[in-house]
Amino acid sequence: MRSKLFLVACLLMALMASTVALIALAEHGPAGSHLAVVGPVSPTNGYPVWYRDANGLTLELCLDTNGLCLAAPPNPNQPVSFPNNFPDEAFWWAADSSMTTPGGDALLVLATEAAFVGDVEPGGQIAFGRVRIRVDITQGGTYTVTHPFGQDVFEDVAPGTRAINMTDDIGNLTGGNGDFGEVLNSRIGPFLTWDNTAPAPPNGYIGDAATPHQVIGSVFIDPLTSQPQNFFRIEGPVGSFTGSPDTAACPATAGPDPIATTDCIQTNLFVVQGKISIIAGVEVKKAVYTTDGSNGSVDVFAISEPFEAIYAGGGQTVSGGGLNVTALNGDSAGRYFARLDYAGTRPVTLTVTNVGDNPPTQVVVNLVDQVTVTRAEFNTSDGSLEIEADSSDDSGASPTLEAFREDGTTSLGTLTGGSLTVALAVPPAQVVVKSSAGGSDVEQVIIVGTGNPAVPVTAEAGPPQAVVQGVTVTVDGSNSTGTPPLTFAWAQVAGPATISGLPTGPSADSTVSFTAPASAGTYTLELTVTGPTGTDTDTVDIEVLPLNPPLANAGPDQSVTQGSLVTLDGSASTDAATFSWTQVGGTPTVTLNGANTANPTFTFPNADTTLTFELTVTGPGGGPSTDQVSITSVDDVLTVTRARFRTSSTEWRIEGTATVTGTNVITIYTGSVIPGPVLGTAAVDPLDGVWRFRQRPSPTPGSATISIESHTGGQLLAVPVQIN
Repeated sequence: MRSKLFLVACLLMALMASTVALIALAEHGPAGSHLAVVGPVSPTNGYPVWYRDANGLTLELCLDTNGLCLAAPPNPNQPVSFPNNFPDEAFWWAADSSMTTPGGDALLVLATEAAFVGDVEPGGQIAFGRVRIRVDITQGGTYTVTHPFGQDVFEDVAPGTRAINMTDDIGNLTGGNGDFGEVLNSRIGPFLTWDNTAPAPPNGYIGDAATPHQVIGSVFIDPLTSQPQNFFRIEGPVGSFTGSPDTAACPATAGPDPIATTDCIQTNLFVVQGKISIIAGVEVKKAVYTTDGSNGSVDVFAISEPFEAIYAGGGQTVSGGGLNVTALNGDSAGRYFARLDYAGTRPVTLTVTNVGDNPPTQVVVNLVDQVTVTRAEFNTSDGSLEIEADSSDDSGASPTLEAFREDGTTSLGTLTGGSLTVALAVPPAQVVVKSSAGGSDVEQVIIVGTGNPAVPVTAEAGPPQAVVQGVTVTVDGSNSTGTPPLTFAWAQVAGPATISGLPTGPSADSTVSFTAPASAGTYTLELTVTGPTGTDTDTVDIEVLPLNPPLANAGPDQSVTQGSLVTLDGSASTDAATFSWTQVGGTPTVTLNGANTANPTFTFPNADTTLTFELTVTGPGGGPSTDQVSITSVDDVLTVTRARFRTSSTEWRIEGTATVTGTNVITIYTGSVIPGPVLGTAAVDPLDGVWRFRQRPSPTPGSATISIESHTGGQLLAVPVQIN
């Protein structure tokens, strides 16, 4: 029913969360239009055991292989196990609906889904709420899709297969033990279930994952009927659904035309999957030990449903001993805690069990020490970062503590005696201290010391320029630096004439434009930049060139091989700003590539001809100026490598080469002059220039010589023929 996960459109939304079961209201829709709670993470597969909607319906991840779940493990004949026989996608809840359109079909996919970033492996688990709409249409226009979780409008849709193709996935999409509570911000909620119309869903399920059925659950109200949107409706242009069997279910006022019946389709049937959760699960959020080498304690924090019977104990110590089984204290929010005292060697693991589940949910966790960062301070005066931390393991063989930047991987060094001082140019925003006994702590870095000095003013007047008389010149001081606000003042300090149009005082604008003077020469401008930290100056030279008329130079005449690429060269033109090339002589007419550049190109035709081109240039100093260039073809050079006539078989075999390839053709004459009696023709190979002629039968030649000519102008006369 579903293909491998494709995240076409993803929206990651931040979720405020604590260490208990998450409750959050999504910022969309009416009250209740969201999932409300995410359950503890299962120790067997790394996914939340369940999700609960605002109506209190709790659904577990549906992994049954009885046909009532959409999950498909690699081997359906074996029990589901993680990761070796686990489906690559599974669902806490899913509802699909489809209709027929003139172009194919319309599909609505709604789900709370479990999948993987890549392969099925630990750390790749992701979870999200999905709304997917795919519609095949034959008529363009605006389409409105109304469904149990809202309404989506698609404007200016072009006809085609999957012309409407939207996927909105919201949740934990990155894997790596991300926040499964982000699913609560998706558009899914409350869960849709079968209504009371027969048949009833299988016991313990809200649908059978196969049978289309009417549903209940939407809290969105249809503006056309004032009823909950427990349907899938598409409204489009008049005629867009002609012939569809799904037009009958639409309200009379649906679609842009209140009279037309071909502008809307609707169905109230959904295929629903969902298994009602009968287990609460338990998730250990934190489990740490304290020891002085002789005695100690274990603190364990867990979450589950409220009022569950959760016990801890039975963990193994390095010497083989265990912990007494202890009940965790709980509250009405589903938070649990216990402290377990022990004597002797510290325990290594701890077992936490929810005995109220059937079968009981059991989690075994490794115990780690409690690391506490007591100081993380960066001094701007000397660039030193001081870190102090300690561990709850005071057994004498204290664990090693190592500090890291905020990414948790870039080491800052190992603490000695509980402290570390390191010199840094840039401090981290927070430090992470990790213990060799498994514990860690994160602390925000406090900054002390003086602030950074103000940025000094540095003027930058820009690079020197060369311009012609009368053009607009712009000088730019925007690369100047300094603590803002900055002011800019430009002044002429040298030049053969006075530049008019320069501002007389400072300005916040770093650029100035003026007209280049009529007098040629070098002009020097000085930029003065002033800011809170001081003043600086810089100069720039502007060379004003005489306004000379342009002179076209089309380059020297060229002799080229037919079929070759020819480049015309007008780069020797002087004082030119525009270039225009035209063919003024010779046939055939060729196509110039880049005719308005200094160096256009064309392919010389396979013809014995001369082509003439004219270059026209203009410039600031006037124009136009013209010049011509002639391009002449080099004659085709022909050879004959074999010329033989066999009298016994009356067969000609003639072979040779030509320097012009492409579409070149050789004509063979008998005798020593051209034209003469034509023996035949041969095409020149466009790759290697070889040509071959073979003719049989043929009358005995009347001459012991042949002559050849290419249609590109090459000739070879009186070639002797071997007759035997």
